[in-house]
Amino acid sequence: MTPISRLWLSSAAIGAGTIHLAVGASAPVLLMITLVGLGAAELGWGAVTLVRGRALAPGAALFGALIPVFVWGAVATLGSGLGVPATATGLPLQPMATATLFDLFLAGGLAVAARRAAAVPEPGAAATAEPGGWRFLAALMLAAIVVSGLTTPALAATDAGAHAVPHGSHGLPSAPTPETPASHHH
Repeated sequence: MTPISRLWLSSAAIGAGTIHLAVGASAPVLLMITLVGLGAAELGWGAVTLVRGRALAPGAALFGALIPVFVWGAVATLGSGLGVPATATGLPLQPMATATLFDLFLAGGLAVAARRAAAVPEPGAAATAEPGGWRFLAALMLAAIVVSGLTTPALAATDAGAHAVPHGSHGLPSAPTPETPASHHH
């Protein structure tokens, strides 16, 4: 697996993990435990893969990336079968769809890497080529833009995002408005 592939897969895992933590924070108890555990595992796998420079347990990670997809599918299917609206399950559509996109990308990338590794006669022969500095930097920047661009709106659509303090209102005094004149001290 190339360093750029690891970078992209790690970024996808970190994006999915962040979303799963945010969704899990307000989900019903069993789903909360499941999603927070999966989110922590995704964040951990993404960070360790970045730091170590190789994918940690790629077979287990491939399987693990599909677990939240199946959990969401089961909850949506069982919930709708019981007449429970999607909002009542605690799993909002946009964040879960975005996390699923990341998880499917992660699982697909790991499957392709496993297939390529099995086809390479000498282990690690294809992974020895390091990309140039500018190429890796461009891949890093693109991964950051894509993952943050997808993750940020997904986080805003969670219950945690709905209760977040609006930007620009953190500890700053309010400016006087025509309705509320500033007090004058003489």
